[in-house]
Amino acid sequence: MDMRVTIPNVISQQTNAFVIKNPEKITNTFTISEESKAIDELRMWQQGQLADLKAFLKNYDMTSISTDELKQVGRRLFDSKIIDEQAFRMFISGDGASDAEGRQTNTHVKFNAIALFDEKLDDYLGFVKSRPDVARSQGIPEYIQGMVDANRAINALAYFAHSSKDDLSVEELA
Repeated sequence: MDMRVTIPNVISQQTNAFVIKNPEKITNTFTISEESKAIDELRMWQQGQLADLKAFLKNYDMTSISTDELKQVGRRLFDSKIIDEQAFRMFISGDGASDAEGRQTNTHVKFNAIALFDEKLDDYLGFVKSRPDVARSQGIPEYIQGMVDANRAINALAYFAHSSKDDLSVEELA
């Protein structure tokens, strides 16, 4: 009796990490240099929320962060309704590395998230521009907006994480 087991032809879901072309890049079109713009970007006006966010961010460097850490940051932003589901996906996907079963790998490896998010967006916009059929597909504009929002958020976070002020209140002129 032949006891051989036939294994169906399974396509691997393995992907390599996104290769960041310019890992030293810390500024881009989404870079924020003014506190009021960072606050606007994160839609947070209450001093308590800003202080809590700043304290939380002290543990993270957006230019040297792992997928595991990006998931924590993304979860905090999503739960606070600062980012939507599309932007949250950018945070939790990290560098995109996965094994043959599609499970994320090397989630502890640090990378520059500012450069990663910027280059992922640039690459995707280039892909969509080269494929007009894709550009018209359902959900693509929302996906692109999520990528833009993730870039804006990561740059606002980088601003707050590196801000030397303890008080993040917005000063108003009378």
